[in-house]
Amino acid sequence: MKEEIDHILINILKGIASREEIIIFSEWIKDYKNEEYYAKFQEMWHVSQDMQLSQFNTNIEQQRQLARLMGHIRKSKQSYRIRKFTLWATSAAASFLLVTSILKVAGIVGWGVNRDFATLAYSTDSVKMEIHEGKLIRNIKGKTGAITVIDPSDIKSAEAGITMHKGADADGISKKAKVYNSVTTPPGERVAMVLSDGTRVYLTSNSYLKYPSSFEDDKREVTLVGRAYFEVNKSKIPFVVNTSDMEIEVLGTSFDVESRTNHNNSNVILVEGSVKVNTEHESLIIKPNEQLSIQRSTNKSTITTVDSKLLTMWKDGVLIVRGQSFEELLENLSAWYGVKIIDRTTVPAGEKFNGRFDREDTEAAIKAVCISARIKYKIVNGHLVLEDI
Repeated sequence: MKEEIDHILINILKGIASREEIIIFSEWIKDYKNEEYYAKFQEMWHVSQDMQLSQFNTNIEQQRQLARLMGHIRKSKQSYRIRKFTLWATSAAASFLLVTSILKVAGIVGWGVNRDFATLAYSTDSVKMEIHEGKLIRNIKGKTGAITVIDPSDIKSAEAGITMHKGADADGISKKAKVYNSVTTPPGERVAMVLSDGTRVYLTSNSYLKYPSSFEDDKREVTLVGRAYFEVNKSKIPFVVNTSDMEIEVLGTSFDVESRTNHNNSNVILVEGSVKVNTEHESLIIKPNEQLSIQRSTNKSTITTVDSKLLTMWKDGVLIVRGQSFEELLENLSAWYGVKIIDRTTVPAGEKFNGRFDREDTEAAIKAVCISARIKYKIVNGHLVLEDI
């Protein structure tokens, strides 16, 4: 079996693996030890390009060079540390990162009836901005796959126009009254914006942020539903993010907050600085590279060590998922790519998935899911339909 796997790995890296070999590999790689082995195999393969392993004319020479390569791998395996990329594994987890790269190299097509992703319907909804208590509504549609940047000067101009036109209007809103703006992102859209204090905010799909036109002297406060990444401008004035089940307070730092009404957990990931999280039952302080999760059914809070840079790559166009059920995975992919996914599979609820998904490559993502979960797909009326094989 060992020799067979080595042969498959060589074919994978050479881009000549058969469909059957890809299937064998997708099952073998689910074991984290095998994942580490493949990572080292792949690394040393590229390091040893001068050996020109794929150019040898005789099987004897190939085997001799492969033995040298494998000997080096096994010798250095105990001291090996993953450097070039991060790998994830849980029991029976699917390793999408590796499978996706193999799909691109080997050119394997997904299983399905209609495989034409050109017929896939993407969300046409726009980012919705409500300015000055909703007195002015703007719909912004960014370039497909790209993040939409909201220019703060445009918002100020719109606010000034409303104030000058209304003055102290019938609603009793004067020039000095505190007024709010809000941004809502539909499926498939992301937003980058700057608040009045200089804080940068990245808002992912299916999210809502409400914030004041200008902050008060004693508190900077916003309300979030969904997921956002904050780079808070340093100040002695506290910056507070309110969600349905927690209050996050900082002075100046970078952190990620996710709180959705239909999710089992709410999460805070700290990248740098310090964050105080107030829940209904307790107050907790987390440090960089820590994630605080609140289990909604039990109100129990847990703090774990994570790679914060990795898990917040969504703002740069790369979605990372860890330990998600198949239902959660599909929900995230549907929102991420802005497509409707219909699940007709019987993938076990206990199956957990990890992976990395580039914003621009819907096709590679879905094909990786199909191979890893051993299912097939088809496109019907513009929607993705997933079924058992």
